Amino acid sequence: MGCVDTTMSGKIAVVTGGTGGIGKEIARGLVRLGAHVIITARDPQRGEAARVELAAEPGSSVSVLPLDVADLSSVRTFATGVAERQQRLDVLVNNAGAWFTDRRQSPDGLELTLATNVLGPHLLTNLLLDPLRAARSARVVNLVSSIAGDYDPTDLQFIRRPYDGYKAYAQSKQALTMLTWGLADRLAGQGVSANIAAPGFVRTGLNRNVHGARAAMIKVMSRLFGVSPVKGADTPLWVASAGELDGVTGRSFAARKEQTRRFTDPGPIAELEQLCADLERAAH
Repeated sequence: MGCVDTTMSGKIAVVTGGTGGIGKEIARGLVRLGAHVIITARDPQRGEAARVELAAEPGSSVSVLPLDVADLSSVRTFATGVAERQQRLDVLVNNAGAWFTDRRQSPDGLELTLATNVLGPHLLTNLLLDPLRAARSARVVNLVSSIAGDYDPTDLQFIRRPYDGYKAYAQSKQALTMLTWGLADRLAGQGVSANIAAPGFVRTGLNRNVHGARAAMIKVMSRLFGVSPVKGADTPLWVASAGELDGVTGRSFAARKEQTRRFTDPGPIAELEQLCADLERAAH
């Protein structure tokens, strides 16, 4: 991982999906920079194992809290717990993500990829806005992908369309990108930046829930050409911490370079924000 010329001593960060892969390496990088890092875990044993590993870093300060980002009641409980423990939050990295070959439902009865990659991060960010604002110079970093598209606001849950896990994943990453632009606009002048970071093609456990010919091809390509989680974490960590990005918001980054923004039309963004709010309200 490249050097990040900054210090985060005294700062507080939340990294979702911090028990493995890119998330654990982002958390490790933030710990090394001096931040107190809260990682989230669906599995308590994996969460504690990751905490112990990260706590071995010199001068580390790390804790773990339970969170299933696909379960909106779990998101609400987690956000309440963070707000009770921390008066401010300096960094929120929405890293947790998944895709599935077959159509599955979340605990709220929602299509699982949408719930995990879009609705969970959207709700979590909104519930943590008060502690983020209290930090006065906070950052929200949403992890996205070059695989983005197939977006259909009339069928976000693939009820009408034949289910295709790859398309559901691509749609979720487009939607998360759109929500980031909307968030950046809404928070302008409030001391909270919102940016997206693409980690690249990384060898992680993201493909563990998929099968079939396409999934097999992706797994082979990942083994042959994917970069390590350490390298994949480099750009998100840089976006979360680099001093030169203070106040920078509404931007897209890959390989530590700014990219051309996509999916920026404000009309569809506002429509998606309302669709997410309606689904989250119905699941309450």
